[in-house]
Amino acid sequence: MTAAECKARARDHQRLEHNLRLIQQIFTVAELSEVLGVSINTWTNRMKEPWRRFSYDDLRAIAQYCRIDFVKLVDGELKIG
Repeated sequence: MTAAECKARARDHQRLEHNLRLIQQIFTVAELSEVLGVSINTWTNRMKEPWRRFSYDDLRAIAQYCRIDFVKLVDGELKIG
């Protein structure tokens, strides 16, 4: 993997984490963990590396529950407001 590809991947990871943190500001961690059927501790642990620890199905369920386009969640930039 080239340096440019590594940087692009890091930006993707940061974008997903940022989007999930924004969602946490609107929906509580308790609410989001319930959507996935996991404990709050599990949610918190998954947020340490969301690009690895959340499955495709997890992200799809989050997007559906929050009424956010799935592609925008994983590859776009969400904004509040």
